[in-house]
Amino acid sequence: MRIGLSGAQGVGKTTLAGALARETGLPLVEEQARVVARELGLDHLRKLKGRPQLSRSFQWKCLKAQIRAEDELGRFIADRTVIDNAAYWLKWRSGRSTSRANVDYYRECERHAQTYDLMLYVPPEIPLVSNGFRTVNTDYQAEMDWLIRTVLRGLVPPGKIFTLRGGLEERLSLALGRIRELEKRGDRCRSTPSPGLPGEFPGTTRIDNRPDLC
Repeated sequence: MRIGLSGAQGVGKTTLAGALARETGLPLVEEQARVVARELGLDHLRKLKGRPQLSRSFQWKCLKAQIRAEDELGRFIADRTVIDNAAYWLKWRSGRSTSRANVDYYRECERHAQTYDLMLYVPPEIPLVSNGFRTVNTDYQAEMDWLIRTVLRGLVPPGKIFTLRGGLEERLSLALGRIRELEKRGDRCRSTPSPGLPGEFPGTTRIDNRPDLC
């Protein structure tokens, strides 16, 4: 099963992804922005500001690394997804790139977004704490949350999106329940095309949690 976690910075994705990997036995795809940053010698993302060439290279390297890591494993829990890649390009590169460059990036994200079996959306419900790598600006977090939800709505069928609310234990329990449900229906779903559901994606952070129908 190909499972991705998406959400703004500081919402608890990394902790939850690690816990899910341990519980399910699926390999973990760590956040590729950190991997690429290490390769480029960046200890904080603010060092990309005012450096358009480096910023563009960073975003493409992150996307390619995400796709490569997921495809190499086949089955995984991913801390961030190409949905996040698309949202961060929208924020930092779309207004500074040509339309052709933007479309190339979006289409690469769109193609790979179809490969996930389950997308776990993590809303900003816990205090934002500095990790030394990302900003703790709550307005920026809210903006990225909006962009990520918007991209999710556009690229992923509603029945594949599941919202995780509450503390770590509650989120873990919800995620494991959903994964087990999908595993039980796996054979039937693989043999019968799913029409999906007319899901809602309203307001600020809610995504419909109703299961899709096989």
